[in-house]
Amino acid sequence: MADRSDVTQDGHATPDGGRRIRVRTALALALLLVVLVRLPTVQEIFRDDWVVLASNDPYFYRYLADQALIDGALPSLPDRAIQGEPLLVATLAVAAWPFGAGTWGSGFVVAWYPVVAAVVTAALVYGAATRLTGDVRIGLASAGLLAVTPAHAYRTALGVADHHAFDYVWLALTALAVIELLARSDRDRRTWLVAGGLAVAVAGQALAWEAAPLLLVPLAPGLALAALVEIRRPGPERLLPVVAGLVSGAALAHLVHLTLGWQYAAVIYALDLLALGSVGLLALVAAIRRMDGSWTWLAAAEAVFGVIAVVAVRQFPLLADELESGLSFFVRSGPAELAGVGANYGAVGVLVLLGFASVLAAPMLPLAAKWGWQRLEPGWFVLGVYTIHFGVLAALQRRFAGELAPFAAILGGVGFVMLASWFDLVRSPVPRRRERDTASSAVAADGGGDVDLVVPDRTRVALLAGLAGVAVGSGSLYAALIDRRLVIDDATYEAARWISGYVDDHDVPYPESYVLSKWGRNRVYNYFVNGEAASYGYARRHYEDFLFSNANSGADWYAEFDGRVGFVVTRDLPHLGLIASSRIQSTLHDRFGSAEVGNISGVGHFRAVFATDDGARKVFRLVPGATVRGPAPGDGDSVRLTAAVSIPGADFEYVRRASVTDGTFEVTVANPGTYRIGPDGGTVEITEDMVQAGERVTIER
Repeated sequence: MADRSDVTQDGHATPDGGRRIRVRTALALALLLVVLVRLPTVQEIFRDDWVVLASNDPYFYRYLADQALIDGALPSLPDRAIQGEPLLVATLAVAAWPFGAGTWGSGFVVAWYPVVAAVVTAALVYGAATRLTGDVRIGLASAGLLAVTPAHAYRTALGVADHHAFDYVWLALTALAVIELLARSDRDRRTWLVAGGLAVAVAGQALAWEAAPLLLVPLAPGLALAALVEIRRPGPERLLPVVAGLVSGAALAHLVHLTLGWQYAAVIYALDLLALGSVGLLALVAAIRRMDGSWTWLAAAEAVFGVIAVVAVRQFPLLADELESGLSFFVRSGPAELAGVGANYGAVGVLVLLGFASVLAAPMLPLAAKWGWQRLEPGWFVLGVYTIHFGVLAALQRRFAGELAPFAAILGGVGFVMLASWFDLVRSPVPRRRERDTASSAVAADGGGDVDLVVPDRTRVALLAGLAGVAVGSGSLYAALIDRRLVIDDATYEAARWISGYVDDHDVPYPESYVLSKWGRNRVYNYFVNGEAASYGYARRHYEDFLFSNANSGADWYAEFDGRVGFVVTRDLPHLGLIASSRIQSTLHDRFGSAEVGNISGVGHFRAVFATDDGARKVFRLVPGATVRGPAPGDGDSVRLTAAVSIPGADFEYVRRASVTDGTFEVTVANPGTYRIGPDGGTVEITEDMVQAGERVTIER
């Protein structure tokens, strides 16, 4: 059967006269797909005059960028950002600098940065796949698969502005540079430019995230395997430019660390050790070459020196402590992202997070090893090591599924074109062809340039579209569903908006304006209310304990929160079923702080001030409360004080119950209003000032 998917190397029409499309146009469409998959929640991100970032952690980076711009001059990193993720914060601050801190413009920059990072990463994946395979179709398929890999798509979606998207760029750039250098025999100007790019990539990786060694460590086994290929091949040593790039990158990162204080020392030292190890590997290869030794000699030497290196690293307390801390990180429990990709739903969970790329990539791993060894193309080993490394990390913690995605997409791109060729829809991918089969190559030999792709006939186009739909459709759907779970829902937005307006109208200072809420949304509330989104630690330590404590312990919690918390936000908890009325959660959220039948007396320091239209969120202001004291008959009995209260979003009856001792009751109320005392005890008027000042009101007989 004639193949209509060929691309002429000279740019002339093919014998069948098929239509053609420029490769750069096809790449632009693939990158457009990257953008579109990450925009389903645009309306939830840009609300009125607010940029409402998705999830919780992005507000930390927005806060740090604001802090870097707080003086209005050139960005200056806050202390909190100098170690950890300094390069990310500096990049965001510089990009947001023209707009100023805390503005809509700075929020716009932070919201769009993940999408820009995704486009850059996809372009780098295209370059790596094309350079590795010599087939632009695989490059395009890889970029397309990355576009719809859910684990990557939701981490780089509009408004999901945490460190992951930034890390992906440096990770892909590092892989591309290494693959390019290992494929180049010439020591020309371009080779050294690529080596410079590798230096920038590894330095950027080290300065971008405090756990950067996890992302750099695949280079060690990757280069060790590449050396086993290199020693079997005559000609210039291709490891030299790679080593030069790593050494230069380590020097650059160390210089920044020493001059600006950026990043933890252990992270910089880890890169130094990687660079030093690469120098040792290069020397080892040179020595074995001089002795006319075989690759088996090198493999044995690598194993011996690898053990020595591990033992030596453990002798340095700083690095040993960091290594132990890193290992313990993988066994701790916590947020859902700390569970593995298959922790909840097994293989289905893997498919949901990694998409169709994982199905195509898995069988390509042994082929990659075969091609790398038989064809003396060490780039395949580098790709395989990256894939296995991040595959293991993703199996432990799903947060690393996004790091796996670029490499799974490249292998998946090979698998996609190979699968299409099995159905006779396209010509076999370049890595699959026999070396002599080059007469009618589907791509130019170098995989680049101004080559045209030939559009096949309608039948093949339809079948290819169906195959692509399987690969693209499910991933896009899963990515959109995950994005929907990350966006800030209407109830949270309404509550944050109302508290922000209240704080502005009443000039409530921080920390009296601090909002205590579910820790997974705590930064959202506090960023918009008071601009402080550095940590959710206080909420994580106290919020759940507070809600599920005894309903009569409100006064104790008020003493804990006094001077530290200004507002408490409660929420519906349908997944927990009915909450016992003896818990503060039920007292506040279900009864607005009122007493209940039995011995539950209600709360006197948590004043309901707002409820969303659907009642899903309720806001309480911490107040001293007014204390009412008066006579009552019958020791051991109780007295009910009742007042009608109206707040934005709700009208309710506020009830406090007070015990009677020696013919006297005493109770603190949180709401102003006219209180009825018992069935026939008269009324008492409690004003706003009384509640705010903590006044005592005594009722005479």
